[in-house]
Amino acid sequence: MPTALVTGGAVRIGRSIALHLAERGYNVALHYWSSKESAEQTAEELRKFDIQCEIYCVDFTNFGSIPLLMDQVLVDFNSIDLLINSAANFIQKNIEKTSDLELLDTININLMAPFILMREFKNKVNKGLIINILDERILRRVSTFSAYSISKSALAHLTELSAVSWGETIRVNGIAPGLILPPSGSSHDYLIKKAPNIPTKTHGSTLDILRGLDYLLDSPFVNGEILFIDGGESKKR
Repeated sequence: MPTALVTGGAVRIGRSIALHLAERGYNVALHYWSSKESAEQTAEELRKFDIQCEIYCVDFTNFGSIPLLMDQVLVDFNSIDLLINSAANFIQKNIEKTSDLELLDTININLMAPFILMREFKNKVNKGLIINILDERILRRVSTFSAYSISKSALAHLTELSAVSWGETIRVNGIAPGLILPPSGSSHDYLIKKAPNIPTKTHGSTLDILRGLDYLLDSPFVNGEILFIDGGESKKR
């Protein structure tokens, strides 16, 4: 039975991915930070698929703790076949209003943690698939998401760089969602309000992300690609 490590797997897109992987027969190593109750609830749901699920609390803003996650997972599972970097710090601020701490935390969570986990995956496993969850904003210049967009753009470059370097043993791809979920604290009305700005005049759902995930899982010759699942929003440049 294959094993997937899903960061940020307790909530939002990460949670949907974790549940889908369990349904496909993956054991799941579920990373979380502040959402312990959600992680425990998600793990309970995952185990209903008769798979092994363990949860791991690691603060990605603490640089020194990041590489420990891979070691912890490899103690509990024989190996890891799939790494999903989904954890993210979604901060909506322009450059001049972003504090030093907000910048550092965003870079650590959105870029440094995936970089280190990918490096550890290469050095300690050296087979399988990595999928980085990005954002359609990597192709646009949205000033109100400065630190977030910069970190995700760098992660997109890392995705392509590592795919070229590691393709013989590890495929690396990305998924760049658009209008899929409302921001935390917002209702579904947010999606309805924003949908007219999308070329398709609709919003997506996590099901669209899971279709893209299945494509990457089932396509062994796809490497270094970023799937934009955004109704064409990223092309409005």
